[in-house]
Amino acid sequence: MKLSSRHLPLMFLFAVILAFAACSKDGAQGPAGNPGPAGPGGPAGPAGPAGPKGDTGVANVIYSDWLDVAFDSIRDQNGVPTGDGFVGAIEVPKLTKEILTNGAVNVYFNLDSADAPYIVPLPYLDPYMFVSFQAAEGGILILSSHDLSSGSFPGEKVIRQFRYVLVPGGVAARSASGGVDWKDYKSVQKYLGLKD
Repeated sequence: MKLSSRHLPLMFLFAVILAFAACSKDGAQGPAGNPGPAGPGGPAGPAGPAGPKGDTGVANVIYSDWLDVAFDSIRDQNGVPTGDGFVGAIEVPKLTKEILTNGAVNVYFNLDSADAPYIVPLPYLDPYMFVSFQAAEGGILILSSHDLSSGSFPGEKVIRQFRYVLVPGGVAARSASGGVDWKDYKSVQKYLGLKD
């Protein structure tokens, strides 16, 4: 009995070696186990270099100051007033064929003064007056049923001024134009950061 208990550790070691030797790497791989839970996130890396400054959404929009416009009677080819209304002209050198065909032209009319603005988009129509505009390369014509020449009464502020806003095309559209309503001057003023 003493002999067998003395050889027991050697026999155990021999059995372990034999078991490892009997294992083969030639057999088929078993199925993959379920993935374990994600480990904790590592520390944040250093910030990368700043990229180039991009254009803002309104960088290409062109707008004028409030402009004084002089109106004259619409005349026939002989220079005789026709009685059909009045016309005023605004020179707009940046109004190109590209903007006319791919962009937008908006014109606004302040019926009152800068201190008490009453601003409407053109075309404008009420029971007593109509005002519309026509745009062409280099300029805008304003047509009206009344003489809307800018001016002031003695001791008062200038009234009846016009402003144009040109929106070039070619910029990817944003949903609902970024929330701007081009027919609402206050919305346009806020969107473009216009000052009166």
